[in-house]
Amino acid sequence: MLACGTPDAVDRYRQAKQAAARTVLEAKTRVWEEFGEAMEEDYRSASKRFWQTVRRLRRGKQYSANTVYSAGGELLTSTEDIVGRWKKYFEDLLNPTDLPSNEEAEDGDSEVDSSITQAEVTEVVCKLLGGKAHRGG
Repeated sequence: MLACGTPDAVDRYRQAKQAAARTVLEAKTRVWEEFGEAMEEDYRSASKRFWQTVRRLRRGKQYSANTVYSAGGELLTSTEDIVGRWKKYFEDLLNPTDLPSNEEAEDGDSEVDSSITQAEVTEVVCKLLGGKAHRGG
């Protein structure tokens, strides 16, 4: 469709997209019906399996991190090590220790005019609004 760009190509693309969506919907419906029938059968004949499935569905998807790299590049695999690494990472991120002193910050900013003009604010706000109406002042 993108290569041709003709109305006919666009129409064929839309039809193919709709056909694919219908096929996916039908497949999902069929799978859920089969799942329901299997669950009903399990309830009658294998209640333990039925309740295990119900508990699993109630919990939802559970994701776990299998590996994380340490600060030194070592691969960590145990849950305790991974949690410790995340703790250290966020402690370092939220509590930085190597901030410049006030004197260094003042020396570096001496060449830059830090006052902000009304025109600069208006320009930035107009860019943020993305062409939407705004009040002038």
